[in-house]
Amino acid sequence: MSRIDNERRARRQARIRAKAFAGGERRSDRLLRQMVDAAEEDEAAIGMGLADRVSRKLGPKGRFLAAATLIGALMTAASIYYERRMVDTAVHADWQDETLVAQGHLLYRDNCAFCHGDSLEGQAGWDGDFPSGNRPALPLDGSAPIWRLSDDDIFDVVKYGGQPFSPRSYKNNMPGFEIQLADPGIWALVAFLKSRWPEDIRQRQAELERERASGG
Repeated sequence: MSRIDNERRARRQARIRAKAFAGGERRSDRLLRQMVDAAEEDEAAIGMGLADRVSRKLGPKGRFLAAATLIGALMTAASIYYERRMVDTAVHADWQDETLVAQGHLLYRDNCAFCHGDSLEGQAGWDGDFPSGNRPALPLDGSAPIWRLSDDDIFDVVKYGGQPFSPRSYKNNMPGFEIQLADPGIWALVAFLKSRWPEDIRQRQAELERERASGG
C-alpha cells in the first residue's frame, strides 16, 4: 500500500472515531462496527494489491507458466493417489497393469529374489529327484510347471507357504509371507511373475483354468 493510501486510511479511521465519541452509546457501537468493517476492507485491498503486483511482475508468460506448474502438480498428485489406490486394493493378478507389475517387481526383489534369483531363474538342481522334499527353489519365469497352478493357487502358496499344500512326508521349503505382505501386495507379486512368462505359457495356464472350470 502506498503512502497516499496509508494517509487516506488514517483520515477515514480518524473521522469514524470522531463520530463514535460524539454520539450516544448505540451510535458509537454502530460507528465502531463501521470502523472494523473498513479495516477489513483495507486488509482485503492489501491482499488484492499484492496479488495484482505479483501478477503484473510475472507477466503473461509468467502467469501461464505458474498456472501450468500448478495444474501439473495437481495432476501428478492425483495420478500418484490413483496408482497407490489401485495397488492397495488389488484383488487379482492383472499382468497387463504396469503399476501393479512395477509394485510386484519391488516386492519380488525384496522378498523372493534371494531364493528364486534376480531373473526368476530358480536354483540349480531344482528339477532333480527329491522324494522327501527340500527341493531347491523353482524357477518362476515359466520354465518350471508353476503355470499348472491357478492365480489363486499361486497366491495361496505365497501367502501360506508350500507346506500346507504338500504331503506330510514331503518337506517344502517355500515359506509363507502372510505376515510380511498384505493381500494386494501378493496379487501384485503374482502379476509381476505372470508378466515375465512367455505368452504361450500364459495361454496354457488360461486353457487349463478353463478346463477346470468346465469340469474337464
